[in-house]
Amino acid sequence: MEKPVELLLPRIEEPIFIEGYPGIGLVGHIAANFLVKELDMEMVGYVESSFIPPLTLVLEGKPNPPLRFYEREGIILAVSDIYAPPTLVNEIAKEMVGYLKEVKARKVISLGGMGIGLFKEKMGVWGVGGSEEESRELENLGVKLLQYGSITGISGKLLWEASREGLKSYVLLGETFGDRPDPRAAANVIGIMKKLVGIEVSVEPLLKEAQAIEEQLRRMHEQMEKARRREQKEYESVYL
Repeated sequence: MEKPVELLLPRIEEPIFIEGYPGIGLVGHIAANFLVKELDMEMVGYVESSFIPPLTLVLEGKPNPPLRFYEREGIILAVSDIYAPPTLVNEIAKEMVGYLKEVKARKVISLGGMGIGLFKEKMGVWGVGGSEEESRELENLGVKLLQYGSITGISGKLLWEASREGLKSYVLLGETFGDRPDPRAAANVIGIMKKLVGIEVSVEPLLKEAQAIEEQLRRMHEQMEKARRREQKEYESVYL
């Protein structure tokens, strides 16, 4: 029987694997696409499956598959521009871990968001490792360790499958309000990830993008508040 998922990815020995599929606040998705651009990574493979929605992404005028792999200097980055069905996610994660075990991956890192439903002056990063050793490593980098809860999607499945196979695995979750794309949370998880991986990349462009979004939201809030006050005055003038 034909496998439901096939990874068309060349053999890359002892890589660091980073996953950034879409999720809460699109944190992982934003982070992954930012890294592709900033590290000038090259697309080297993709996920093939008859269960992937029939679509092609056009990027810079060229057709691309929706689930892709990029690579540079031994770092493989998994990017998706669609929300894959849960059953397909399970199969993708198993195929990824099978590949990573075979090529003796050094680390498997998932980037995502944690919706907290409120705004704070300083948003943090939560995480969990596949073993106590990896969790201590995250804690030493200033990550808040998740003690109870659930990690959904491919990040959770990758963590479980990779830890079962003895691969060093980590999930980093940037705190986010959760109802809109959050480049600031993406910048926060990249800040931890680059220490974990040992690469240098500036997140300044993401922070500028976050400031622009936050300024737009502030203006929208002010407009809504002015409209509310105006309506209240009109109500009072009629009934008082």
